[in-house]
Amino acid sequence: MEKENALARRAQEASDLSPAAQARGAFERGDYVFQWSLDLMSQTGRVSIDYSATTIKQSSTDATAALNAICREGWELVTGSFVFIEHGHQSRDKLILSGQQVAISGTTVGYYLFRRAEEE
Repeated sequence: MEKENALARRAQEASDLSPAAQARGAFERGDYVFQWSLDLMSQTGRVSIDYSATTIKQSSTDATAALNAICREGWELVTGSFVFIEHGHQSRDKLILSGQQVAISGTTVGYYLFRRAEEE
């Protein structure tokens, strides 16, 4: 019971830490799979007074270092998938032409699934 409590406490501490620490905690618990996600890119869309729509990339992140750190903790990358999560949008009718100008704001999130690497 004491060992399980220590592992649970370490898992909670790891969830607040780096991806490598989270992966280490999952490996030590004996988990067979580990999922990690990261906000890869954030963008803001704006429709200006002249009715033009623009998208401004606010930030982007390279996941390579974190993915390598997770693999060094004994995990093998199985798959990665990417989802755009819309936070909102702006739209205005075009002044002379028909239709609308639309600008979308949101975040691209990468989801990565790992499995415990088999020792050779």
